[in-house]
Amino acid sequence: MRRGIKDISLGNVMLAIAAVILLAGIPSVNAQSTGKKSISIQIVAYVPAILNLTLDFSTSGATELVGYLGDTSDANGKGFELKSNSVVSLGAAHVISNLSSGYSIVVQSMNGCALKNQDSQGTVKYDLLLGGIPALRQGDSFKLNCCGTTPMEGQMLPVSIALGNVPSNATPGLYADNLLFNIMAN
Repeated sequence: MRRGIKDISLGNVMLAIAAVILLAGIPSVNAQSTGKKSISIQIVAYVPAILNLTLDFSTSGATELVGYLGDTSDANGKGFELKSNSVVSLGAAHVISNLSSGYSIVVQSMNGCALKNQDSQGTVKYDLLLGGIPALRQGDSFKLNCCGTTPMEGQMLPVSIALGNVPSNATPGLYADNLLFNIMAN
């Protein structure tokens, strides 16, 4: 027991010696003397740009949408039913940004922003909603422009698709699209 106390005391002595050595290197400032001295200290900190997007429904940033029309036995438990004017929730996107200039979330679609039947080549168009806001269609992708920084813990954006009218002559079967989510500074 006594040995532990000596070790702690020795450690405290070494810490005190180190503090004295460090303080000896700083010029003294004497506020009572007539020859006033001052010290300028410049502190520089670099804050890196942070822009991050994660999805709670995909670990890779890519996801496959699968919908079915007609007999559900073809779906084998995959996907969602294609119903006119319905909204299908995919999950949420978690965004962290400290960029004051803003950023864009761009989602690339393999089938031109439509669910496609591989057998009949028929399509069902849909809109992508991020945080309840419809993303703009730009060619084969969707884009949502965002501005401002997020809170330090980030911001959760619900992600869903909104189906328009499913054509009455659409072929029953599976319809699919693959999406790739990206985030970039403006």
